[in-house]
Amino acid sequence: MEKNKTKQIYIHQFEYPFEAINQLLLRRETMGKLFENEDFKIKKFIGSDWVIKESGFILFFTNNVTSTAFALMDIEKNDFNRINRYRITHLNGVEFNEEIESEASLIKNTIDDTTIVEVRLNFNSDLALKNLEKYIKMSLIKKVISKIYSKINLIFQKITNINESIIINHSFIIKKNYKEAFNFFYNWNNMAKSLKTDKIWKIKNANENEEEADNKCKDFYIIINQNIQLHYHVISIDEEKDKKIEIVYYKTTDSIPALNNYIKFSFFNISKNLCYFLYETHLPLNISSSIYQTVSYYVFYCNKKSKNYIENNL
Repeated sequence: MEKNKTKQIYIHQFEYPFEAINQLLLRRETMGKLFENEDFKIKKFIGSDWVIKESGFILFFTNNVTSTAFALMDIEKNDFNRINRYRITHLNGVEFNEEIESEASLIKNTIDDTTIVEVRLNFNSDLALKNLEKYIKMSLIKKVISKIYSKINLIFQKITNINESIIINHSFIIKKNYKEAFNFFYNWNNMAKSLKTDKIWKIKNANENEEEADNKCKDFYIIINQNIQLHYHVISIDEEKDKKIEIVYYKTTDSIPALNNYIKFSFFNISKNLCYFLYETHLPLNISSSIYQTVSYYVFYCNKKSKNYIENNL
């Protein structure tokens, strides 16, 4: 039966990017931590999983006095939201015949890169909702959901592993041969000129005093001022003849600051004087929305300025 009524029971804004929240919640170990609470706990059915449709689990409330069984009915996802819909199948071990769904949504707020979390109940009649509240009060449902999402904030705050990251991508068509574009971007003096910072930044080849240095992989420093010095280590340069060239950098621990540790430039051959440029960088998983937005805008600005510079032969 089609559910034609809906009731919002929780909404919250996280000061973290959608990509980070979504990535964290897809982990099995995260879901386990969310339900480690003296007020409630969870038990999955054998063979069930958090991302497999028709998987089921039981949520126990208040010292196992009340229990609710759910089955995952549908997952809707794209670059801007993720919606999980669960049907309530049993209450206190008794089959629940009313058509009621719990709908949990993650929504990307593109204005400031924050994440909206919303939980709704979808149902086909007011009587169905009243029958639900005979077993479990709405106030208890709201209390449990609030505690679960409060735990998400705590989990983010405790992340210390620098390898846990989210990805930023930007891409352009550049009106230059892919090898020419690679040579331009590989020389960071060119990028400094395109940003008009060549009089301020000092680009220093880290290998210039090493007789046996591999000239194909030049590490270098960008010295912005006494307090900001970025050391870029070239991890690899890979080329598929007549197809693409990729270069991967890693900012070392000598860099201050070193927020986006991993950077990759890719140049794909389209035609003699046209290539596709893809920029990729990794940021810490628990980065705040405001910093994430600032970094994303800044690298877009830098790459766009460099694109205009090389295309106009300045």
